[in-house]
Amino acid sequence: MSHVLEKLRLRLPAIILLAATLSFWGLYDRHEPVAPPLLQMPGMADATRGRGDCTETNGVFTLAVPVGGVPASLNFRMPGANRFPLIRVRARIRTDRVEQGRYEWSCARILLLQYDAGDKWIPGIHGVVAKKGTAGWKTCEDVFTIAPGTVHVDCSLQQGGSSGTAWFDSIQVEPVRLRPSFAWWRGLFALLWIGTGFLFFRRCRLHRRRLRLLILLNALAILAGTLMPGKWIQEASEGIKAEAARQVAEQARRRAPPPSASTAPPGPAKPVLTDADTARIDQFNHAVGSAHEAGHFVLFATLCFLVYCSAALERQHPSYFAKVAFDLLLFAAITESLQLLTLDRTAGVRDWLTDLHGMLLAFGAFIALLLGRGLFLRLRRVSVAR
Repeated sequence: MSHVLEKLRLRLPAIILLAATLSFWGLYDRHEPVAPPLLQMPGMADATRGRGDCTETNGVFTLAVPVGGVPASLNFRMPGANRFPLIRVRARIRTDRVEQGRYEWSCARILLLQYDAGDKWIPGIHGVVAKKGTAGWKTCEDVFTIAPGTVHVDCSLQQGGSSGTAWFDSIQVEPVRLRPSFAWWRGLFALLWIGTGFLFFRRCRLHRRRLRLLILLNALAILAGTLMPGKWIQEASEGIKAEAARQVAEQARRRAPPPSASTAPPGPAKPVLTDADTARIDQFNHAVGSAHEAGHFVLFATLCFLVYCSAALERQHPSYFAKVAFDLLLFAAITESLQLLTLDRTAGVRDWLTDLHGMLLAFGAFIALLLGRGLFLRLRRVSVAR
């Protein structure tokens, strides 16, 4: 028991710093308003464009789509919003049996849409939240950068699913800026975590592990993915999706029979996508959207497997494996908390559970490897004895 308490005491600084990081950054608002809200608790009279079954009662908007009905949406244009570089959108949303439509994004959503002088939509990151199924009230928010050339900005409430109802409440859109204290607080916590990392590198004797190089590279890959800006991840995902859609459209154009010279319109022929083409695009988009979760699973599975293999090569006591499992779970929680130091990412229990599932798979693979090795050695001894 004293041995366990001693090991826990050695890890106490990391546990305390983890609790401090989650507590402080869970309460600290890194943005501050710079002007009065552009939109706050609007009513139906404030909507500049509406579609489908949309109603409002005491500031709560209800967007309903009956089975086989048309999607519902409300747009609120905010004059002068393009004068501000950063805009925060905050609202509450509740859903009831929202069925996803044809596309992955066909569900209940809150968007901040930007348009140029010709009232043409400017592509970019614009979604605050996307919900389907049934879920209770949840507050969500996000901060968006206004793109160059933006003339008009709309806040849009949408229920684009094939059926179901979505409710929107406490809508607020306001211009913000990053607090000057954010850089100082982030620098302080970063220094504390770097110091803690060096401390535990020596305490856990990571420099003496048999597979230390592979373990270190795996851990650095996890930290790189943790601290990578969310904007980079989003832009890379959207770029891959756009390229896949372009290739499918090009294949559809090549399949199409050449039009007659008398009826062919000027310019390149517009591709006609079949249901199979659309399904391929949807499947690829879903795979790209799941890449983040898959990365968590694979990286922590390989880290756990390498640590256990290294412990086996070092002939560690069986109690060591339980201690290492705790350290790996602690490392997973720490990497999640470090996302709070970035500008546009947050910590999540779901990612930590994904890490846990990866570690469980690695542990099972490690046990299977040991059993297989033991069985092989036993069979070899039997064959030699004969």
